[in-house]
This record gives sequence, structure tokens and C-alpha cells, in this order.
Amino acid sequence: MQTWTIKTLLGWTTDYFKKFNIEWPHLEAEILLAHTLNLKRIELYTNFERELKKEELAQFKKLIQRRSLHEPLAYITRYQPFMSLDFYVDPAVLIPRPETEKMVEVVIDVIKKSNVQCPVSLLDIGTGSGAIAVTLAKYLPNIKVIGIDSSADAIKIAQKNAEAHKVADRCQFMVGNMFEGIKQKFDIIVSNPPYIPTADIDKLEADVKDWEPKQALDGGPDGLDYIRTLINEGPKYLKDDGYLIFEFGINQAERIKDLAKGIFKEFKIIKDNSGLERIFIGKK
Repeated sequence: MQTWTIKTLLGWTTDYFKKFNIEWPHLEAEILLAHTLNLKRIELYTNFERELKKEELAQFKKLIQRRSLHEPLAYITRYQPFMSLDFYVDPAVLIPRPETEKMVEVVIDVIKKSNVQCPVSLLDIGTGSGAIAVTLAKYLPNIKVIGIDSSADAIKIAQKNAEAHKVADRCQFMVGNMFEGIKQKFDIIVSNPPYIPTADIDKLEADVKDWEPKQALDGGPDGLDYIRTLINEGPKYLKDDGYLIFEFGINQAERIKDLAKGIFKEFKIIKDNSGLERIFIGKK
């Protein structure tokens, strides 16, 4: 009878994941096994010869099966790291991406360099898991955030994350589509809107198109439906010299520049850490 130690199980799972074209088979095997055993990844290596109990093997097998169907790792473990913080996620929300971390860094830099009076008021459009709103509140103690999302389930998750990171007193979340129900003006409006053209959704990798919420991905025929609203309506909800900052997709920069001309007194495009044009900053 096969004896399953941490070492043998990691090796077997890595080979199994390769058959299903999992991008990082060994890493993901480690993450899932550590999650199953409630260990840190480094602790797997200090317990290499530990034999798994029958119930532990059964639980791990279920997780392997889920991942082999390309269910995202973050939905299986129910958390996703973002800006050195852990966020609860489930299929009701988009999984926070590293590219969006760059946008959060840009927002922090803008706030620190501007002469905005405290507390800084910020609106997060399409807040999802609340990753942007909560991270900004966590790292900037003089900021108050309103996060809005059309999904009531997403708002519950954002609230949960705000409470987990102890910033719920400075984060307010509400259900609404774009600027629906917003009555005040803000120093900064930030957004990671849906920006993938509708026809391109089915071309995405299975982990994304088969599992993540389509309403958080689909940006309309050219991917710019929500971005047009941000650019055209955003200034109405900005204070003088306020900023609109949002993420966008590949090859959209030139069209976005055309949309912004004559609306913002100044604007620029910033590249992400991969060198791709990714972030718009417009000043009212």
C-alpha cells in the first residue's frame, strides 16, 4: 500500500498538474497542500517525511480535482495576496491582479505629492473584493473611502475584507452601478473597470473565462463602455484639481487619450511593471 508523505505527495501532484497544463504545477501543489494541512509552505519542507492521515488525503484529493478543472487557486483557498495583504475572495468577485497593485501604488504617490486636505475622500468604482479600497485605507490613515459595486455579493465581501483589516470605520460600501446613488464630490476617483472586449472573453484562459464573474470582465464591444462613463461622468464627481485614476487594457491607450481630450486639464498614461500602458491619470 502506498505511503503518502508530504514529499511523495508533492511530487505526484506536480506531475498530475502538468497533465492539465497548470502553469505553476509545483508551486500550486505546495500552496494547496499547505492549505490542507494548515501549514506555511516552508513548513512542508521541514516536515517532508510526515505521513498524511486518511482524512487529510481525502480533503487534498478534492482540492486537486478542483484545480485540475482550472478553478482558480484563489477560489479554492478563498484568499488572494494583494499589496502584502490577504484578501478573502470567492467566485462573486474578480481575483485581484498584480497589475492593479501598480495602480494602487500610483494612487498612493498622487495623494502623497498633492496638497489635498485631510481626510482625503476617495471613490472606488467597481470595488469588487474591496482590494483597492481596503489597501488604500490600510496604508493611508488619513483617507476615507466609498466603494461601489453593482453586485450585492461583492459588497458583502468588500465589507468582510475591510473588517478583517480593521479599516471598516473608514470604508463605506454600497450597491450601485457606476455613479448611481453618489451625492458628493471626491478628491480622487479610482477604478479597475471591466475593459475586455466582449468578443475576446471566450479567448481568455480557462481559469478566467470559465470561473471569474463576466460582469467584472466584459467592457462591451470595444472594451471601453465603462471607461467612457468614467471619463465623461467622472469630473462631475471630482473636486477642483481632483484626479481620476483607472486601469485599462492592452492597446486601449490611444483611444482613451482621444476620449480624455478637452475633458481633463491634464492627463497622462503610466506603464505597469511589465512595460505595458496600463493606468490613466486625469486631473480635473
